[in-house]
Amino acid sequence: MRNGLIIALLFFCSLISQAQQIVPYDPKEEIVYDGKRYRVHNNWLSAGMGWAVNTHRELDQKTVAVDYNFHIRRQYFQAGAFMSGNNFTPGNNYNFHVGFGLRKETARYNLAAFVGPSASYFYRPLPDTLNYDISRLYNRVGAYASVQAVYKIKYDVGIGLEVFGDYNQTQSIFGTRIILYFSGAYRGIKKGHYIDSKKSKG
Repeated sequence: MRNGLIIALLFFCSLISQAQQIVPYDPKEEIVYDGKRYRVHNNWLSAGMGWAVNTHRELDQKTVAVDYNFHIRRQYFQAGAFMSGNNFTPGNNYNFHVGFGLRKETARYNLAAFVGPSASYFYRPLPDTLNYDISRLYNRVGAYASVQAVYKIKYDVGIGLEVFGDYNQTQSIFGTRIILYFSGAYRGIKKGHYIDSKKSKG
């Protein structure tokens, strides 16, 4: 499984390199949508909660996460964290990750995929003669990947679904989350354009 993840990472890197465009990069490039100005190259915050499966836990888990998704020139990156656990008890898993990825944005949708290294801190229940001992702390380095599909309610605000997975030598976690999307694309009203609040879609 570890070799498969390495191959997947290399394949993803090749996709990213092929996705780079020759068109000159303009950090101030904008578009006009519904009479408002939005920056083409923008960052966004995604946060949400959902459900997950842990390969070393019997019960389905709850998970919450927050990610800051940003760009350096035309390349997009992600930095974030998520927590998962049966009932958000001391036996939780705490995960921190960074990644690089691809993004496709339209007026109504934002699609993105990221992959990169992660660090997890968690207590794993160990069988004892009388009960379960969760006093052993694990620190593990692994690989994290996620795919986001967001429908925009406004150009810079939306709601969507995220599928994610994290793997290390001790455990694997896979799941889905419902996320909220907040973009920093908004730049203001286009000069000379009157917006009727009752008709505006933005």
